[in-house]
This record gives sequence, structure tokens and C-alpha cells, in this order.
Amino acid sequence: MVKQLLKTRVACLLLAGVVGCLTLGQSATLVQSQEAAQSPDASAASEQPVQESAEGVEAGESEQEGERGQDQGLVQEGRAAEGADGGEPQMAQPEQAQEQALAPGQEQAQEPSGQTAATGEGDRADAVESATDNLEGMEAMADNGQLTLYVHPETTQVAVLHQRSGDVWHTNPPDREADAIATGYNKAKLNVQFELTYYDESGNALRYDNYTHSILSGQFEIEPAEDGVTIVYTIGEVAGDLDAIPKYINASRFQSAILDRLSSDADRREVSLRFRLDEEQQRYERRDSALRGVGLSKLLGLFEEIGYDEAERAIDKEAYGESAEGPQGVRVPLAYQIEDDELRVSISGEGLQYPASMHIQSISLLPFFGASGQEDEGYIVVPDGSGSLIRFNNGRTYAAPYRTLLYGGDGAISQLANRQQAMEARLPVFGMSYGDRGFMGIIESGDAVAAVEADVSGRLNAYNNVYPTFTIYNYEEVTLSNGWRSSTIKRFQQEPFRGDIAVRYQFLEEDRNGYPDMAASYRDYLVRTTGMAPLEDDTGVPFYVELIGGIPKQKFFLGIPYQAYEPLTTFEQAAEILGQMQDAGIDNIKLRYTGWFNNGIHHNTPSGIKVDRKLGGSKGLRELQAVAEAADVALYPDASFQEAAPRARGFSRSSQASRFISNKVAAVYPYATATYGQDLDADPGYIVSPKALPSIVDGFIADYRRTGLTGLSLRDFGSELNGDYNRAGVIDREAAKGIVREQLARLGEAAEELLIEGGNAYAAPYARHIVDAPMTSSGFNITDESIPLFQLVYHGYVSYAGTPWNLADNQDARINFLQALESGAGLHYTWFHAEASAIKMTGFDHYYSADYRSWLDEAARQYRELDEAIGDVSGQPIVDHRRVAEGVYKTTYDGGKTVVVNYNDAAVEVDGVRIDAMDYGIGGGKR
Repeated sequence: MVKQLLKTRVACLLLAGVVGCLTLGQSATLVQSQEAAQSPDASAASEQPVQESAEGVEAGESEQEGERGQDQGLVQEGRAAEGADGGEPQMAQPEQAQEQALAPGQEQAQEPSGQTAATGEGDRADAVESATDNLEGMEAMADNGQLTLYVHPETTQVAVLHQRSGDVWHTNPPDREADAIATGYNKAKLNVQFELTYYDESGNALRYDNYTHSILSGQFEIEPAEDGVTIVYTIGEVAGDLDAIPKYINASRFQSAILDRLSSDADRREVSLRFRLDEEQQRYERRDSALRGVGLSKLLGLFEEIGYDEAERAIDKEAYGESAEGPQGVRVPLAYQIEDDELRVSISGEGLQYPASMHIQSISLLPFFGASGQEDEGYIVVPDGSGSLIRFNNGRTYAAPYRTLLYGGDGAISQLANRQQAMEARLPVFGMSYGDRGFMGIIESGDAVAAVEADVSGRLNAYNNVYPTFTIYNYEEVTLSNGWRSSTIKRFQQEPFRGDIAVRYQFLEEDRNGYPDMAASYRDYLVRTTGMAPLEDDTGVPFYVELIGGIPKQKFFLGIPYQAYEPLTTFEQAAEILGQMQDAGIDNIKLRYTGWFNNGIHHNTPSGIKVDRKLGGSKGLRELQAVAEAADVALYPDASFQEAAPRARGFSRSSQASRFISNKVAAVYPYATATYGQDLDADPGYIVSPKALPSIVDGFIADYRRTGLTGLSLRDFGSELNGDYNRAGVIDREAAKGIVREQLARLGEAAEELLIEGGNAYAAPYARHIVDAPMTSSGFNITDESIPLFQLVYHGYVSYAGTPWNLADNQDARINFLQALESGAGLHYTWFHAEASAIKMTGFDHYYSADYRSWLDEAARQYRELDEAIGDVSGQPIVDHRRVAEGVYKTTYDGGKTVVVNYNDAAVEVDGVRIDAMDYGIGGGKR
């Protein structure tokens, strides 16, 4: 049966009584126009659609069309103002939304989402039979012996049967018709496989989805593909509807070619109400808002009656620069492919087609895949910082929905204010864990332009969901002033993101469906796709110490200010500190040396290397390297490539700096803590364009190889990702990611080991060490718990540590110690040798607590205790992590060793063993 339906259009009349097809611009959902592309915390102002002068006609027809299920209307769907939980935008409940009817084949599902698979120790055939109850009306399109892919030929809903477990995963909740919370547009939205947001010429954000604007009008084709299926959706206008009526027509022609040919005054009034007179330009403009359903059908009939044909249309369209062929709809090819026991869902960048004048801001993919219902127990996993859990049905509808950009913000997108202080999402993953099953999504293409979104049941519908959204066009808001008048407009990037977007879904079975299993599955994926390898013979907890070499400092001569170089730690002093550390019992030292070349920590462009003379010059560096090798200390001199420091020499702003969308040079100002705004009085740095990176790295590598160094620290290649929106040639973040990876590979060949900051997923496989790794989450109100997802992925494959303990926001040394113990992290300190007064009035006030003499003894005690506790498992993967009680967490290593950490102020008992307050137990017993 399904073979007969392939490559054929499904009839427009899916619903009884539907007349005609929905058209682009007629049935879009109007959303807020102030939602910032790179600022998820931006507030959105509510703005109702402007009513035309033909309200009477429209109102009468809307009532008729609503009864027929034809007119989707303009549904206001604003976002609530910024909340106190970090500024995430919050979706408001729509008002006056019209009820949507389901297409045939959707009404048969009765079981709650998440309960489709029978589990336990019963007969597997019974489990499969029970799980497939919700596959009625669907046809099998592909089967590889592990997964079976089903498609509903009328609704295009897709389901995947995991044959071994019997679990069935749906792109849309099978019981969605029974949702008592969702109404109107939110009810219809439960049927979508993707939703896109675009901006019209007035700056209004319009939302279109493949259900309301493609499926209901039969504008899709189902095409077989290897091990899967591709469904091509056409969203919007099709030949023969709104395009048959000119957008503009000269006033005299409107009279002679149309009104004079009509036979009655009633018909002339009918046509006149569908156009608006522009007296200044003496032309009539089509009222799109008055041309829906019955109104459109009436006008088409009248135009046909008077002989207004294709030749007439061509005259009017050519007069005002319209294409004679008329506007085209959006074409979206959504591909599903089964690969072994994984499902890959993708949209081809080449296949995605839309008019050049259309600015698609974002595409949300499978927003309800695997969505759980109100009867389910489990949690959502989101990549916020180290990782977060959002428990199903947690009732936190007062909090903003979760939304976080992957890899942090784009420095080449102008942000005058930075109100949200959030942890960066370093891993391109998300997932759900039910009581007996789970899934994990890996964003494997388009992750650099993606955000992860999630919400809980009770706000707009009865489901908990998590999904990715991909930005196609970024924009900036530009204020134009003319005397006392001003207006704000959106300026879009010159070229959109044209790459592929793809998400790989992995399915987790009973007893292996928790977040530790998700981490293990993602780690296996990295091993398979990037060659990331386990650590070899790595024993002992690493001690990361950053020593600061030279900094810029303003000094005065006869009252005249000048910029000077202030050495904080010379090479000789660094060797002295290393000796004192070892005398204190600290081993396995990883020395990161910042500010050692090209004029200190804010060094000049690293296209060459000139070791700073005030630190000891090239000779002093060689002597420090010899001391480090003799003491078995790994040395990692640090360099920054993606930001040019203020006053950096060798950097050309005109040719090497990225550009904002406004085409201004992408300057970087520090943010003032008090106002959250940019400190425009400070000297700015600049974002280095990705296109300039290869030549800069070329020069650096040539000089680096002559130094004889074996280690290298990269300050920003693992923590920042910036595009370049120069109108002469846009480099989006996905393209920038590819350039950065190429440089990481080249630098990895020049140096034996790389140390990076942050640990963005695309950079981590190239590194041996990660510092400033996320150790906790942002603590958004909608989330319930922080988890060490990042650490579960990388432990045993990459060594890591969090922020420097002496510079951390939380200065409770015991908490920092217990966090390291729980997550298997190393110690990390930032020190210098000079007196603390040396940084007075330098702009480096945050280093006041970096005098090494104040920390050495405490750091030695912390190191000895941590190394004794987990030094023997520093090279083993973490296979399990769980909360065993409030404030009590248990970590299990591959060899079976366990660590139980108690953060409470009172003692607890775990497995019959007492663990004191703010203490820990090893292997289930007292330490």
C-alpha cells in the first residue's frame, strides 16, 4: 500500500470539510519580534497583529472558516519577560487559539507516552506485540535487523522499533489527542516534526511548522532512501492560490483592468475590500490578511470571471519588480536513516530551499521525539555546564523553559549587555531516561549553530520534551536615529548557514538507561568517530598549576602615564616554585605558563614567537624546560589565537578582525559587573577572524618548533567559537569550527601534548589535558540537579580540572576538594611569584589571591589526600554515578572502586557505613 503512495502528493482534503490549502503568510503563528538570536535571556514584548480596514468581511469569513477547520489564523504566542532564574525566555500560554483537528490515523493511540513498551522478564514476543499497538496505520519503510523504521503515510509521523528490547520510539506522542492541557495551536503543535521561525519585512517573527503548513494541505512527498526514508515538505504558497493575485497594481489599472470589468457593485465592493490604496504612490496593495480561505476563493473566482489571466498578472508584477513566476514555498527534506541500532535524522543544507528574501532564523527538529507524559517517571538530561537533570513533571512551570546555546556565545554577534551568567554547554548531547528505557541525542552536524531546549509538562501541554534548535540566520538589532525620532530594526547576516543539520539518536535499554550510560554511549561514539583513545599507564592525580609571567601595567614618569611590562614570575622564579612544590610532596605537576612571549599575558599576534626578555629570554626558557624535564614536570607554555589583545602589535583590524553583522569590527569590551553592560571606556580587544587563523598558526608553528618545547597550552581554541559576518564573505560558527579543528590538528602535530581550556566537544579529542572544565551547572530554576556528565564522558581518556581553586567563586576548600573527589578531577591553582601589590591598578584585580606563598602548604595537603584517595584510578573510566541520598553521591570506577561523598553538615550512613559530615568513604568503607 505504501509503495503506491510514494512520490505522490497526499490529497489536500485530509480533514472532512476542509476547502483549499493553507498558504504561506496566511496561517503563520505570530511570535515576538524582539527575541535576540544570541541572547536567550532577552525579554520579548507582546505585539498584536494590526487589523486591516476590512475587519467586517474578515470577521464574518473567519467564523465560517473556523467551522470548516480551514483558517489557522494568527495566533499570538509570545515569550514571557525574563525571569529571575538566569533570564531564559519563557513561552506564554496562547490566548484565543483555535482548536485543531487531527488527521486520520492519529486517533487510535491510547497509551501514555513512555508506556509503549512492555518490559521485565516476560516473553519477548508479547513485549514486541504490546509495543507495536501504537503502530496502527503505519508502514515499515526500512529494517536492518536491529531497528525497524515506520512512517504514517498521511501524518508523516515516524516510529522506530528497537527489536531487541521491543521499545518503540515515536516522533510525536501517540496519545497526544488525549492531552487535556494543550489547546489551539499548542494542540496542533504536538503533530509537528519540525518548526521554523522566520522574520517578515516588518520584523515580526512568524512560526511555521510542517503539520499546519504542509501536512494539512497535502504538500509533501514520501521518498524511499537507503535504510530509511526522506520526506520532502513544501511549506507555504503553491501555484494557483495567493500568487494568482498581484501584490501591487497601479491605481488606474486597478480601475480599468479590474473594477470596470466587474458586473455588479457588490463584486466591486468585494474586490476593493481586498486591497489597500497607497495614495502617495497611487497604487493598490494586496491585503494578505483579508485573503484567507473563502475570501481568497471569492477573489480568485472574480478574477477568472473578468479574464484577469497570466498575461495580465505578468504586467502588474513586472511593474513593481515581482517575479513573474511568483513566490515559492519553503522546501524542507527531512531524512530518517537507521544505522545499526541508531537513528540519524537530518536536513540537507543543499536540499533546504526558500526564497532569498526570507530570513529563516531557526529550525527546531523533532520537538516531541520520545516525549514523556505525566504518568512517566524519569528525567531529561541537558548539557548545561557539567550537565543537569530536569525531572519529569517537576511542576516548575513558573520557571523559564531550558534553552542554552552550545559552546557559549559568539563573540562576533554584538551584545551590548550580558545579563545571564551561565555555564557554557560543552557537549552537543541531550537525552531522556524513563524507568525502563531511554534515549540520547547527539548533534553531530550543525552543533556549532545549535541550542538545546527542554520543558516540563503542565505549561503548554502534558509532555516533557527536549530537542535541538538550529540557527540559520543570526541578526543584530540596530537603532536608527533621525533627530528626535528613532527606530530599531533587525539586520540579518549577509549569508545564512547552509550546512547540514543532523542528530543521531541512540536507544538505551532497561538497566542501562541512566545518564552514566548516556555518557558511556557518547564516549564510545567519540572513540569511533574521532579516534579518542584511553590514557595509557596514567596513575596519580594531576596537579595543574598556572604561573603568570608578565602583565601590562600603567606607570608614570614625571606624571606622564605610559604602558610598561611587569614581570610577575620569571623563568628562574618558576623553577624555584617547582622545587618548593616537590619539596612539599606534590608530584605529577602540569605547569601551564601564561604571559611568556610577545609582551606578556596580553601578547601580540602569535604569528611569531619572541620570548620576553624580562622573564629571562630564550635562555631562561630553555633552563626552565631542563629543570622541568629533570623533575618529570610537564611544561605547557600558553598562547591565545582567537582574540587579539588591546594594543596588540602585528594585528590588522581591517583584514584580520571578524565583523559584526552590522559590518563593524568585532571589538571586545569588558563587562561592568554593576551594570552588566560593556565598559566602553576600556581599551577593546578584537575577535580574530577564522580566515586569519591558518596564517597566524603557520608562523607560530615555525617558531615553536625551534624552541624545542614539547607541550603547548591553548587558551581559547577549546573554549571559544566565533564567526565572522563580514558582508564580503560570511564565516558562520559551523565553518569556524572546521577551521579551528584544522588548527588543533596542526598544533597537535607540532607539540607532543596539548592542554586546552573549557573542553568544547570538537576540541577535546585533540587534547591531553583540560583545565577550567565545567564542574557544576548554571542552576537554572527549571533544573533539579547538577550531574558530572562531562566527567563521565572524559575520565580515563582526557585528564581535567575545574577552575583554579584559589580563584573560584566558592572559596570553601573542602567543597572544592569533595567536588574533585566526586568527579575524578585534578587540582588546579593559579599563582605568581611577585608580591600581591604588583597587580595593583593593573586590571588584573581578580589575581589578588594568586600569591603562591599563601596557598602552597594547603595545596600540598589537598594534593596528598586526593592522590591517596583516587590516584590509583586516575586512568580508569567512571562507569557509574548516582545520588544515594540528599547531598550524598557515589562514584564507581571501571575497576570497581567506589567513592561516596557527603556534602551535608551531618553524618550519613551508606550501605551500613557511617560517613561524617563533609567527608567521604572509599570502597564503601571509611577512608
